[in-house]
Amino acid sequence: MRTRRHSRSSVVIDPEEALPAELEARIAALERADPREDFDRVSWIWMLLFGVALPAALAFFGWRL
Repeated sequence: MRTRRHSRSSVVIDPEEALPAELEARIAALERADPREDFDRVSWIWMLLFGVALPAALAFFGWRL
């Protein structure tokens, strides 16, 4: 595959090179799928516990030692 670099982080693929048919079919299937709810209530509770409450408690008790 031929690529041209315009900057350090971006890569531009020549438009002449198309995606393989199998990859295009997979992408199309993902785009057609019904949207789902990202997280349920239990997931939100765990995220709040481990992402907010636990780090806050560790920081609070860590400074007290």
